[in-house]
Amino acid sequence: MNLKKYISELKRRNVFKPAIAYLVVGWVIAQVADLVLSNFDAPPYIMKTLIFVLIIGFPISLIFAWVYDLSPKGIKKTKNVEEVTSVSPKSNHEFNKNSKKLAVLPFRNVSSENGSDYFSDGLTEEIIIRLSKIKKLEIASRSTSMRYKNSDLEIGLLGRELKARYLLQGTVRKRNSDLRISTELIDVEKDSELWAEIYSGKMTDVFEIQEKVSKRIVKSLQLRLSPKEKVALSKRATTNSDAFDANLRAREFLFRYTESYILLSIDLFQKAVDIDSKYATAYAGMSEAYALLYETHDKKLIWLEKAEETALKALIYDSGSSEAYSALGLVYYNKNSLDEALIAVQKAISFDPDNFFAYWIRGRLYRMKDRDSEAVIDFNKVLELNGNFHSAYGDLQMSYEKLEDKENLQKTIQRAALFYPDYLLHNPEDARAHQFYAFTLERLGRRKEAKVEMRKGIEINPNDLIIIYNAACFYALTGDKKSSIENLKKAIDNGFENFEYIKHDPDLYSLKKEPDFIELIQGK
Repeated sequence: MNLKKYISELKRRNVFKPAIAYLVVGWVIAQVADLVLSNFDAPPYIMKTLIFVLIIGFPISLIFAWVYDLSPKGIKKTKNVEEVTSVSPKSNHEFNKNSKKLAVLPFRNVSSENGSDYFSDGLTEEIIIRLSKIKKLEIASRSTSMRYKNSDLEIGLLGRELKARYLLQGTVRKRNSDLRISTELIDVEKDSELWAEIYSGKMTDVFEIQEKVSKRIVKSLQLRLSPKEKVALSKRATTNSDAFDANLRAREFLFRYTESYILLSIDLFQKAVDIDSKYATAYAGMSEAYALLYETHDKKLIWLEKAEETALKALIYDSGSSEAYSALGLVYYNKNSLDEALIAVQKAISFDPDNFFAYWIRGRLYRMKDRDSEAVIDFNKVLELNGNFHSAYGDLQMSYEKLEDKENLQKTIQRAALFYPDYLLHNPEDARAHQFYAFTLERLGRRKEAKVEMRKGIEINPNDLIIIYNAACFYALTGDKKSSIENLKKAIDNGFENFEYIKHDPDLYSLKKEPDFIELIQGK
């Protein structure tokens, strides 16, 4: 246990308060005893014995505080209580007694295998998706829950932040084909563990385990399901664990945006559908990957055709696939069929109101239609649903600039300035993030630092079309028109053909009267 986690555990177990209280009371007792015993000419050994007892009692009190805690139900072992609920009776009033809101916390990966977080994260999302089909159960969204991955907050605080009465937490241990999943359902209001269970088996048992956990929650919360909900709870996107694993691996790489990661995700999605030819979720993910590949790296029409084909295949096997519709929206966006794109993303949002990608595409569509007041609503929604999808910070800044909303522009810049350092600490190879941080620093007047971040981004991926285009935008903002046009020409020569985007990009407004810029976009 590292120092930070150890201190967090001491706080969780309420050790500090009893320790301080013991020292204060012990000091008072010693002072009073010294005064009283000296007045009665007591033998010195009595005072020494008292001091000795007080010293011995200190570690004993710490051990007791570590093991036990005082809750509204009396003294009980700390593993079943949390600091917030044990010392704050008013927290009971923060929950509606009839509330059925549940938050599924990200399952902790305790596997010895490196790089297996994708599986524990994927399992968390699958359980959330399954439970979200139940109308009487309010459930925190996938993106909201994932914000608390590796959180050190106590259960009581988590419940209050999420406004959830019930919390499901667990661990996943995966080794080769062996699987061990532990789960625990907690009633935050009553400060009690409703149940805890350990499921052991093979990878092929993962779907059965998901179903068992979901049904156990339904039973514990005494929910009455309609026949349709019972079917939905047992529905499986695939019955093949290898296809399921390949799909989860693909999603780990999908939104990293570099060409190599997008191609890797396509290969893994393809592996999933090769194993299960009716796996709608994998087809939908593949469609998004193809559309992103076209938009960001390779302007061959075949990628758009494949994106459309795989999205339609996903809809054949799951007509309510939000992801498939958002992928279609990106396809039509890149075909410049803006009305069709808007219809597609509206459907995506209607099927899944937490589909951040659909909001992002719709925001970009609104911006293309000069409807920036609506675009900013969607871009803010993207960040609300997925705080790590940092593209939205840049989109927001561009829309606020077009709206000449200086106040909100400055607020967004400040938000981004707080976000990027921590994000880049954990994702140092994200070239686009370095570039977006450079834009943020430039807007804060920190040009020297901004140029350093821009160079880092370019050096990580110097041949990437988006990286080159972003460099053009950055140099335009800094007043280096020559470098800006050079990079823009390089991007276009290498296949960047989204001229409508170029025309509407406020970062490039300073180039509009430049002859070389006019020549680049003339007739496009």
